[in-house]
Amino acid sequence: MTTDASTKEQTGTPHIRTAHDASDSKKLARNPSDEDAKLDVALDESFPTSDAPSNTQPGKGKDPAPSSGYDDEAEKARMKGKE
Repeated sequence: MTTDASTKEQTGTPHIRTAHDASDSKKLARNPSDEDAKLDVALDESFPTSDAPSNTQPGKGKDPAPSSGYDDEAEKARMKGKE
């Protein structure tokens, strides 16, 4: 216990958050491919740092980032010309 000098009251240790990992997540255990559950676990594991989990970065998934300018039809035409 410490003493707060301004109020002369004893204060306890601040609450320390317990660590969580994927094995603690019931939602992830039910459905391992659930993107929301994966994000919840990643956020819990990275807390309190400021770095975002890698699965939140745009362009890292199956689809291209919306700002990339990727045009599926133009890409198909370009690839057809290489054949």
